[in-house]
Formats: sequence, structure tokens, C-alpha cells
Amino acid sequence: MELPGTHPRARHFFMEETMAFNNVGPLTFLAPGQTAFWNYSYGSDHGTQFASADVKTPNQGAVHMADQQRKRKDNNGNATYFVNIHNQGVGGCFHNLQGGGMS
Repeated sequence: MELPGTHPRARHFFMEETMAFNNVGPLTFLAPGQTAFWNYSYGSDHGTQFASADVKTPNQGAVHMADQQRKRKDNNGNATYFVNIHNQGVGGCFHNLQGGGMS
């Protein structure tokens, strides 16, 4: 298993408090078969969170799949959330993240 922050496609960012989010993080291009490893934090624990690819246009046939949603909580109360985005399509495309908390 690839550790977040060790892969050249790993992305980390700190988020302000929000219920849902779109267009968050740097634009990241995935060619067919590539994976991006993302992690994000609010500076505190925000309960269950879900993130997926915010796919951009033009799209050359990319199909982005989010999986391995996970959470780490530090002793200081900070939680960091992780997700992997895979391109299962026949072409490439840029994406960043969208998602939010569960209700």
C-alpha cells in the first residue's frame, strides 16, 4: 500500500470549515490507469467525510473512481482524511476534489 505523501501524485491541503466542497485542491491530470493519492484536513475532527473526483472538461474519455476512503485522528484531535482517485477510462483528464460530510 502506498503511503500518502510518498507518491509523486500525492496531494495534501488544509480546508476551512465547510459542509460540502467542490473544486478543492490543485488540478491533477490522470492518464489512463494512473492514480492520485489525496489527503486533506480541517484542523479538527469533522466526522465521516466523503471525497470524489471533481472531473474537469475537456475530458478525453477519463472515468475517475474514488476508493480507499480513510481517516486518521491524531492525539491532538486533528483528523486527516485520505482518498485515492483512479482513472479507469480510455483517455486522460484533469480533476481535483469534491465531497463533504455525511448526514
